Amino acid sequence: MSAKGTDVAAIIGKGLLGAIPFVGPLAAEIVGAVIPNQRIDRIESLLKLLEEKISEEAKPKFEQNIYYPESIDLIEDAFIQASRALSRERKEYIASLLKNSLTEDEVKHIEYKRLLSILGELNDLEVLILISKSMHRGQLGYQEFWDAHEAVLMPPTAHLGAEQDEIDKHTIYQSNELHLSNLGLLKTKFKKTKRGEMPEFDEKTGMVKAQGYEITSLGRLLLRSIDQAVEI
Repeated sequence: MSAKGTDVAAIIGKGLLGAIPFVGPLAAEIVGAVIPNQRIDRIESLLKLLEEKISEEAKPKFEQNIYYPESIDLIEDAFIQASRALSRERKEYIASLLKNSLTEDEVKHIEYKRLLSILGELNDLEVLILISKSMHRGQLGYQEFWDAHEAVLMPPTAHLGAEQDEIDKHTIYQSNELHLSNLGLLKTKFKKTKRGEMPEFDEKTGMVKAQGYEITSLGRLLLRSIDQAVEI
């Protein structure tokens, strides 16, 4: 490790020993090696959140798993993402994924590395859209979730005569849904037709008209990995 990296590790270690007694010392050396020039305060926030999420029962498993080469590889990726994270929610997602990965009985490096990579490709609104697609009306927590996020999850409709600002918001929202679909987290939903009936076609595309999107198995797996899955 370079002298600069060692200095950073020492600073992190001293700063976290009191505030984050379990995770801090374990992670200090990795932080110094991986993020010598990144936003250390965001790494510290991530580690505090991670500390809060690890139960006493899970600590032996965490300590056993953290120094596997596969785990260090995942932690490095998580620190890089956390150093760029602007919201507490984003750091919560990353911390939950690390917690779930490092407290598993079996180290599932490839699975969690892929999920972390996908998470890194999503913005915070796309995560909320994915969560919304996993819920249904009347479900526990549904109304609370929509009350909190309705403003961003219900953009204006781009109807004839709509203001340009409304059209722009609608376009961006559609691009977020398309991105989730391209990543395999959402899939197009089509209206079921009765026997003998012809499906409805979209005049613009000439394809069968879609009825929106629904979450995929991969989407639900990602939500479970960041502790955002809801009970079906």
